[in-house]
Amino acid sequence: MNAMELELGLYDWATLPCRRCESAGHVPGDLLRMARAQTEEEAEPHGIEFHVIQDSWTTRTAVPVTRALMAGLADRGISPAARHQFLYLLSVFVVVVVVVDDDDDIAEACKDAVRTGIWALYEEVLSGRAKGTAGYAYWLLQDVETVPARLERLLLVARDELPQDLD
Repeated sequence: MNAMELELGLYDWATLPCRRCESAGHVPGDLLRMARAQTEEEAEPHGIEFHVIQDSWTTRTAVPVTRALMAGLADRGISPAARHQFLYLLSVFVVVVVVVDDDDDIAEACKDAVRTGIWALYEEVLSGRAKGTAGYAYWLLQDVETVPARLERLLLVARDELPQDLD
């Protein structure tokens, strides 16, 4: 068992809402499939996009999904493709939901979940693995970091690890 599986086991997914299915009972399997993916195609968030989140709306299922994604980032064994999709989804839950959704409670709960694993985001930027993935991590940090000096320092020391069009 890994940290993500541990986190997934905390929730009764069958009682959580899904926009396309009777319940979010399928979500743990979709997240585990993504975590085990080795290619970009395998890591696509089928069963999450249009189920938990789409454009300007989300469901309260986004909060446990965010917690599970953060736990998944703790696993150094996940592929770069999976890591990229995890950070993409996290950015949608934290950044996009805050911007376009009226449900501030869900967005804040997602931000709080990301803050619990904030060092994984810093590690992602500093790792030099992939600029696009580092960009998602930095974008998240801009929304959740509570110590602005830390973020300024990160930009100073790791600017070359980030995409040029960061803003």
